[in-house]
Amino acid sequence: MASQDYSVAKFGEFMRQCVSLGLINPATLRARKLAAEQLLSELKSHERQDLRLVDVDELASRIHKLQDSTIRPESLEVYKTRFRDALADFFAWTEDPKSFAPRESEVRTTREMLRREPEDHKKAREELALNPPRNPLQIFPVPIRPELVVYIQNVPLDMTPREAEKICAVVRALADPAAGEPS
Repeated sequence: MASQDYSVAKFGEFMRQCVSLGLINPATLRARKLAAEQLLSELKSHERQDLRLVDVDELASRIHKLQDSTIRPESLEVYKTRFRDALADFFAWTEDPKSFAPRESEVRTTREMLRREPEDHKKAREELALNPPRNPLQIFPVPIRPELVVYIQNVPLDMTPREAEKICAVVRALADPAAGEPS
Protein backbone atom coordinates (compact mmCIF):
# COMPACT_ATOMS: atom_id res chain seq x y z
CA MET A 1 0.00 0.00 0.00
CA ALA A 2 1.35 3.43 -0.97
CA SER A 3 1.92 5.91 1.82
CA GLN A 4 -0.85 8.45 2.25
CA ASP A 5 -0.39 12.10 1.31
CA TYR A 6 -1.38 14.48 4.11
CA SER A 7 0.11 17.61 2.53
CA VAL A 8 -1.46 21.05 2.18
CA ALA A 9 -1.75 20.43 -1.58
CA LYS A 10 -3.72 17.23 -0.99
CA PHE A 11 -5.89 19.07 1.56
CA GLY A 12 -6.72 21.63 -1.15
CA GLU A 13 -7.59 18.80 -3.55
CA PHE A 14 -9.89 17.32 -0.91
CA MET A 15 -11.67 20.66 -0.47
CA ARG A 16 -12.14 21.01 -4.26
CA GLN A 17 -13.53 17.48 -4.52
CA CYS A 18 -15.99 18.19 -1.73
CA VAL A 19 -17.23 21.16 -3.77
CA SER A 20 -17.48 19.34 -7.09
CA LEU A 21 -19.05 16.19 -5.66
CA GLY A 22 -21.33 17.98 -3.21
CA LEU A 23 -19.97 15.97 -0.28
CA ILE A 24 -20.22 18.80 2.21
CA ASN A 25 -22.58 21.75 2.36
CA PRO A 26 -21.06 24.67 0.37
CA ALA A 27 -21.60 27.13 3.23
CA THR A 28 -19.73 24.79 5.56
CA LEU A 29 -16.93 24.44 3.01
CA ARG A 30 -16.64 28.21 2.61
CA ALA A 31 -16.39 28.65 6.37
CA ARG A 32 -13.78 25.90 6.62
CA LYS A 33 -11.83 27.34 3.68
CA LEU A 34 -11.70 30.78 5.32
CA ALA A 35 -10.50 29.21 8.58
CA ALA A 36 -7.89 27.17 6.72
CA GLU A 37 -6.63 30.24 4.83
CA GLN A 38 -6.19 32.09 8.12
CA LEU A 39 -4.35 29.25 9.84
CA LEU A 40 -2.42 27.60 7.00
CA SER A 41 -0.56 30.81 6.22
CA GLU A 42 1.80 30.27 9.16
CA LEU A 43 2.58 26.56 8.84
CA LYS A 44 6.16 25.40 9.11
CA SER A 45 7.56 23.42 6.17
CA HIS A 46 7.31 20.02 7.89
CA GLU A 47 3.68 20.79 8.81
CA ARG A 48 2.92 21.67 5.17
CA GLN A 49 4.12 18.21 4.15
CA ASP A 50 2.09 16.36 6.81
CA LEU A 51 -0.93 18.08 8.32
CA ARG A 52 -1.16 15.36 10.98
CA LEU A 53 1.79 17.12 12.65
CA VAL A 54 -0.21 20.32 13.13
CA ASP A 55 -1.19 21.20 16.68
CA VAL A 56 -4.13 23.49 15.95
CA ASP A 57 -4.00 25.21 19.35
CA GLU A 58 -0.27 25.90 19.03
CA LEU A 59 -0.74 27.11 15.44
CA ALA A 60 -3.49 29.51 16.50
CA SER A 61 -1.32 30.77 19.34
CA ARG A 62 1.55 31.31 16.90
CA ILE A 63 -0.70 33.28 14.55
CA HIS A 64 -2.10 35.36 17.38
CA LYS A 65 1.44 36.34 18.42
CA LEU A 66 2.72 36.92 14.87
CA GLN A 67 -0.24 39.07 13.85
CA ASP A 68 0.06 41.09 17.05
CA SER A 69 -3.46 40.22 18.20
CA THR A 70 -5.15 41.58 15.05
CA ILE A 71 -7.46 38.55 15.03
CA ARG A 72 -9.97 38.66 17.84
CA PRO A 73 -9.73 35.68 20.22
CA GLU A 74 -13.34 34.66 19.56
CA SER A 75 -12.68 34.62 15.79
CA LEU A 76 -9.58 32.54 16.36
CA GLU A 77 -11.64 30.02 18.37
CA VAL A 78 -14.11 29.70 15.50
CA TYR A 79 -11.23 29.23 13.02
CA LYS A 80 -9.73 26.53 15.22
CA THR A 81 -13.01 24.60 15.45
CA ARG A 82 -13.66 24.80 11.72
CA PHE A 83 -10.09 23.88 10.83
CA ARG A 84 -10.18 20.88 13.20
CA ASP A 85 -13.40 19.70 11.53
CA ALA A 86 -11.88 20.16 8.07
CA LEU A 87 -8.76 18.24 9.08
CA ALA A 88 -10.80 15.40 10.61
CA ASP A 89 -12.77 14.99 7.38
CA PHE A 90 -9.57 15.29 5.33
CA PHE A 91 -7.84 12.59 7.35
CA ALA A 92 -10.86 10.28 7.02
CA TRP A 93 -10.99 10.92 3.26
CA THR A 94 -7.26 10.32 2.89
CA GLU A 95 -7.47 7.01 4.73
CA ASP A 96 -10.32 5.71 2.55
CA PRO A 97 -11.70 8.08 -0.10
CA LYS A 98 -14.18 5.56 -1.50
CA SER A 99 -16.01 5.09 1.78
CA PHE A 100 -15.63 8.67 3.02
CA ALA A 101 -18.86 10.11 4.34
CA PRO A 102 -19.24 13.24 6.44
CA ARG A 103 -21.77 13.30 9.26
CA GLU A 104 -25.14 11.96 8.08
CA SER A 105 -26.89 15.26 8.80
CA GLU A 106 -24.33 17.00 6.59
CA VAL A 107 -24.98 14.59 3.70
CA ARG A 108 -28.75 14.96 4.00
CA THR A 109 -28.55 18.76 4.13
CA THR A 110 -26.20 18.89 1.14
CA ARG A 111 -28.32 16.57 -1.02
CA GLU A 112 -31.42 18.60 -0.21
CA MET A 113 -29.64 21.85 -1.04
CA LEU A 114 -28.31 20.45 -4.34
CA ARG A 115 -31.81 19.39 -5.43
CA ARG A 116 -33.08 22.95 -4.93
CA GLU A 117 -29.98 24.62 -6.34
CA PRO A 118 -30.56 26.87 -9.39
CA GLU A 119 -28.81 25.81 -12.59
CA ASP A 120 -26.46 28.84 -12.59
CA HIS A 121 -25.28 27.91 -9.07
CA LYS A 122 -24.51 24.37 -10.26
CA LYS A 123 -22.47 25.79 -13.14
CA ALA A 124 -20.61 28.17 -10.81
CA ARG A 125 -19.79 25.32 -8.40
CA GLU A 126 -18.58 23.19 -11.29
CA GLU A 127 -16.45 26.08 -12.61
CA LEU A 128 -14.86 26.56 -9.20
CA ALA A 129 -14.08 22.85 -8.98
CA LEU A 130 -12.61 22.72 -12.49
CA ASN A 131 -10.69 26.01 -12.25
CA PRO A 132 -9.68 26.48 -8.63
CA PRO A 133 -7.83 29.62 -7.55
CA ARG A 134 -4.10 29.32 -8.21
CA ASN A 135 -3.24 30.76 -4.84
CA PRO A 136 -4.83 29.83 -1.53
CA LEU A 137 -5.07 33.54 -0.75
CA GLN A 138 -7.61 35.25 -2.98
CA ILE A 139 -6.22 37.68 -5.55
CA PHE A 140 -8.61 40.37 -6.80
CA PRO A 141 -8.03 41.81 -10.30
CA VAL A 142 -8.92 45.50 -10.61
CA PRO A 143 -9.04 46.73 -14.23
CA ILE A 144 -7.71 50.31 -14.23
CA ARG A 145 -7.52 50.94 -17.98
CA PRO A 146 -8.06 48.67 -20.99
CA GLU A 147 -4.37 47.78 -21.01
CA LEU A 148 -3.78 47.77 -17.24
CA VAL A 149 -4.99 45.51 -14.44
CA VAL A 150 -3.86 45.88 -10.82
CA TYR A 151 -4.02 42.86 -8.50
CA ILE A 152 -4.87 43.15 -4.82
CA GLN A 153 -3.96 40.27 -2.52
CA ASN A 154 -4.42 39.35 1.15
CA VAL A 155 -7.57 41.41 1.61
CA PRO A 156 -9.22 40.09 4.79
CA LEU A 157 -12.82 39.01 4.42
CA ASP A 158 -13.66 40.77 7.68
CA MET A 159 -12.13 44.11 6.65
CA THR A 160 -13.81 47.12 8.21
CA PRO A 161 -14.72 50.28 6.26
CA ARG A 162 -12.03 52.13 8.23
CA GLU A 163 -9.39 49.61 7.12
CA ALA A 164 -10.60 49.95 3.52
CA GLU A 165 -10.20 53.71 3.79
CA LYS A 166 -6.58 53.24 4.98
CA ILE A 167 -5.86 51.19 1.85
CA CYS A 168 -7.57 53.82 -0.33
CA ALA A 169 -5.43 56.55 1.26
CA VAL A 170 -2.23 54.67 0.43
CA VAL A 171 -3.35 54.17 -3.18
CA ARG A 172 -4.35 57.86 -3.47
CA ALA A 173 -0.88 58.85 -2.23
CA LEU A 174 0.64 56.86 -5.08
CA ALA A 175 -1.35 58.71 -7.76
CA ASP A 176 0.50 61.10 -10.04
CA PRO A 177 -1.44 64.40 -10.07
CA ALA A 178 0.30 65.43 -13.29
CA ALA A 179 -1.04 62.35 -15.10
CA GLY A 180 -4.57 63.76 -15.25
CA GLU A 181 -7.63 61.71 -16.02
CA PRO A 182 -7.65 59.24 -18.93
CA SER A 183 -9.96 60.27 -21.75
